[in-house]
Amino acid sequence: MMKQRRKWALRVLLSLGLLAIGCVAFFFTLPTMLIAPASEAKSDVILHGAISKHSTADKYVIDLYRRGVARKIVCASSQISWELYPGDYARDSLISQGLPAEDVISLRLPIAPCGRMNLTKIVEFVKANGWKSVLYVTNPEDSRYLNNMARRSLEIDGVTITVSYSPEDRNELTQDWWRAHWKTQRIFGETMVVILDRFYSECR
Repeated sequence: MMKQRRKWALRVLLSLGLLAIGCVAFFFTLPTMLIAPASEAKSDVILHGAISKHSTADKYVIDLYRRGVARKIVCASSQISWELYPGDYARDSLISQGLPAEDVISLRLPIAPCGRMNLTKIVEFVKANGWKSVLYVTNPEDSRYLNNMARRSLEIDGVTITVSYSPEDRNELTQDWWRAHWKTQRIFGETMVVILDRFYSECR
């Protein structure tokens, strides 16, 4: 009887140990699972969605524009307070750094429960301007999910999309990310978004 109990206890401990190892491995591979390789392609427009105080995407977007990757930039954002859209400030920032005002547009998006729903508005805006190709600059942790989701939303309407992000943003986000609250928050926040969106048809 005692031997059976010991065997059972060892099996439980072994199972718990393997589970713990699996959880730790999953934790440290989250950035790899979330971040897709960045791509660049000559496009009709750059869609700038990486608007954050922790981001160097403004500098990256300016570099893309000056290299002739695209001749138009759209700063897309939802409202975060009364009449306050981060995209407006991103546009002003790009213009203040020498980009022509006529080539930088602010797109005000509605507050939506998930990113998929706002992609419909983006598709309408892209098509209304006659653009056929988009370089979507986003946050690194959004890249893999956004790449899959945006392709389904845009390419079905004959618009090709390439997803990219600032290399500096990726380096900053992934370096010892578990040690900084804002990095962990962003990694786990995106993980929860990916999981929860699976349960709602309008967000898939």
